[in-house]
Amino acid sequence: MRRTALVAWGLALVGLWIVGSAATWLPRAWLPDVTLLVAVALGLRVPGALGLATAWAVGGTADLLSGGPLGQHALLDLGAWLLTRVGVHRVDLARGVVLVPFVATLSALQLLGQWALTGIPGLGREVFAIAIPQALVNAVVALAFQRLLEGLSGRVDPDDPGPGSLRIDAATGLR
Repeated sequence: MRRTALVAWGLALVGLWIVGSAATWLPRAWLPDVTLLVAVALGLRVPGALGLATAWAVGGTADLLSGGPLGQHALLDLGAWLLTRVGVHRVDLARGVVLVPFVATLSALQLLGQWALTGIPGLGREVFAIAIPQALVNAVVALAFQRLLEGLSGRVDPDDPGPGSLRIDAATGLR
């Protein structure tokens, strides 16, 4: 699990670098929120205190790079991880048909969280012109992030079973 958490944090660093580089060519509305997507992928894959700490670290990294209020992304990504962990126990979030609307809803909740924490002047047309396309981009890219984290963590941590897999230990038998 630790290796999976480190891979997720590394994926967040690379994703933030790519999105930051692409920001000069693409409109802000069409860039995904990498830390939200990594927090959701972590929520699907890494439970417990390790997932909590990694989600906080991913958000903290975004805080350091964004220049905004420190702790805002960390708190919002922590909330996204917690909601994903709750959702994993209620529905099968690993399925794309469930994950896409879930991530779109989380994107909307993050917008409200940013509004509450930073006091965006008003939720007018300009804000929604950015938020709606970004929620759609996040929802579509979430599937790729989930698959990418599963693929990378399978390479670095072969002992970690994937979500939904049955782990059979041959050393323990029935008596």
